[in-house]
Amino acid sequence: MDFALARQNMVKSQILPNRVTEPELLEVFFSAPREDFIDKKHREIAYSDYPVAMGSRRCLTPLQIARLVQGLNVTAGKKILVVGAGTGYEAHLIARLGATVYALESDESLATKGRNLTARSAIHWKTSPLDAGWPDAAPFDGMMFCGAIPAVPQGYLGQLDRDGRLVAIIGKPGDVVMDMIAMDGPGAVMQPRTIFQTVADVLPGFKPSGRFEL
Repeated sequence: MDFALARQNMVKSQILPNRVTEPELLEVFFSAPREDFIDKKHREIAYSDYPVAMGSRRCLTPLQIARLVQGLNVTAGKKILVVGAGTGYEAHLIARLGATVYALESDESLATKGRNLTARSAIHWKTSPLDAGWPDAAPFDGMMFCGAIPAVPQGYLGQLDRDGRLVAIIGKPGDVVMDMIAMDGPGAVMQPRTIFQTVADVLPGFKPSGRFEL
């Protein structure tokens, strides 16, 4: 299979027509080998618009990733927390944009693969339950959740820089439509803005009770 051609077709048919316009982000998608981050038995559908199986869950689609990263407004030198980092594709994209990335993953096997795949990138890995974040490395200029969460945990908001930004997909298991939101840090009005409607698997370890509800 010609993965380079599949990658180009993915950008041109899935991402460009759906309001992803940042040139640097598009260039990263054109060049990043997503097939390397996908299980070998699923490599041929690495660039499809379907959520490919990854461990016990499914990863985000290329379009979902593109809209989240664009909403995060990544620039060189920023410090970004990627939650539910899986095997590291999203973290790799963000690092290619010049950010220092902190990748948090609860599945040890996925995290081990991610560490190996991104060993030469500015990416720090931690294997831990996802609901508490990474307080020892806070504050972060940006946070991105690589899957849906029922609500934004209050503890995460405390780890976000006052001028930072958080992007996530908000929804519960069984929801047929979920809101992809962007929310600025406490230096601005912390009012979530819907940037896209979609649906995704809920990340493990998140519960809506006792959390900051959106």
